[in-house]
Amino acid sequence: MVDILFVSPPTPSPEEHAGYNLNAPPLGIGYLAAILRENGFEVDAIDLAFSDKPVADLRQKLRESDPRVVGFYTTTVTYYGTERLLAAVRKDHPEAITWVGGPHVSYEYETALASSGFDVVFLFEAEHSVLEAAKVQLRGKGRLDDVAGIAFRRDGRTIKTTPRAREKSLDIFPYPARDLFPIKKYTRPGSIMSSRGCPVKCIFCIASTFEDAYRYRSPENVVGEMKLMYEQWGINDFYFVDNVFTTYRARAREICRLIREADLPIGWYCVSRVDYAEPELMQDLASAGCYRIELGVESGDPSVIGGMKKHISLAHVYRAADVILNLGMQPMFTFQVGHPHDTLDSIEATLRLAEEIREMGAGAYLSVTTPYPGAPMMIEREKYGIVLETTNWEDFRWSNPTYRTATLSRNDIRKAIYRGAVGMARTLAEGKFQDPPSAPWLRFGPNGNGMRLPPPPTSRSDDDTALFSVPDRKRTLPVLQVAR
Repeated sequence: MVDILFVSPPTPSPEEHAGYNLNAPPLGIGYLAAILRENGFEVDAIDLAFSDKPVADLRQKLRESDPRVVGFYTTTVTYYGTERLLAAVRKDHPEAITWVGGPHVSYEYETALASSGFDVVFLFEAEHSVLEAAKVQLRGKGRLDDVAGIAFRRDGRTIKTTPRAREKSLDIFPYPARDLFPIKKYTRPGSIMSSRGCPVKCIFCIASTFEDAYRYRSPENVVGEMKLMYEQWGINDFYFVDNVFTTYRARAREICRLIREADLPIGWYCVSRVDYAEPELMQDLASAGCYRIELGVESGDPSVIGGMKKHISLAHVYRAADVILNLGMQPMFTFQVGHPHDTLDSIEATLRLAEEIREMGAGAYLSVTTPYPGAPMMIEREKYGIVLETTNWEDFRWSNPTYRTATLSRNDIRKAIYRGAVGMARTLAEGKFQDPPSAPWLRFGPNGNGMRLPPPPTSRSDDDTALFSVPDRKRTLPVLQVAR
């Protein structure tokens, strides 16, 4: 018998979304499992992303582990699937206590308790709350009423406890318990989270509603985790899942310095912003093995960008492409269509900018601006002129419009997504978009390309508030990439 079994549900069809979960182990569950094990609880986990028959596989896992608590992590698109898995637990293991957490139920906790029938809902970050709840429900120490950051039902009514303050010192948490998952099966096993939250307030993102939510781990703690993953599993390709890895540039540079000093045969990629892509910082990233940078642009129309509260300009986009490409890295620009301020004309501007970016050798991907629970776009959808045309949570995917706006039909948005996908497919077929030579699968191994990284910059300013001046578009920078 184990104390807690954590369950990560599969993403529903279509197939490309089901496959997305195969990329990386569920870090959220990994953190919860690690802190519980550190405090003497026996924990197990199952990632059903790999399952063709998730209910049957969960039932088999229940028989093997005989858990006292079954805890689920769910998002909006996986919520109905999680309900189906909960029904299997209730049928086969009725004595088990059931927990659920994740961004969806943090806002929809009333439904999760009253309609779905979970015993406890964990609201937002849950490391401390899970540990306290486990002590109450498994060791009989204390009361659920005194556990901050949860909701539960008693005598037919919902009780929501005091909100939990977010942990400021992320270094106190142990590294995620990746050993609970089949690491070798994932296509992106090296996912790592060096910070939480986001200081930017984009209206389509739930992170924009969190106050004082942006916190970050120390560079030493982050690189220590990378070393452990390399030594334990041989992982040499890392992805920083942070909303914006380069928010504090001095910290990003220090992480780069420690990566260089570790002298590991690794590569990595991260998310940044186009207005942070100043040459000095980007050269620092490239010199430490960064080979790809994802940057959100969202639209080719400045007025739409302004409505999203992105606080960037199109000049930043061209500048970022120039800087990153000239350093031998690969920029991946992401766009959205269907924003409340979008029109057919602004969508055309977005598609043109995406094509122009691809002609430069960068990636450009389109998705649907989706109003997830908790995001300002969902909370204030009447203000933004959003009319939902489905309430099926499984429809809330980045490739599927769920609403119409004052200027766009649901089909207008579908057509734009299709044209964006066709454009990227054509770019790939024509060979204009290729893996950068610094990618770890090209640099290392018996047939490595012998490529050397550029050196770190010789001078720098650690003023994290300073922004670089934006030159004319398509300015050609010196090529800093060192030739073979």
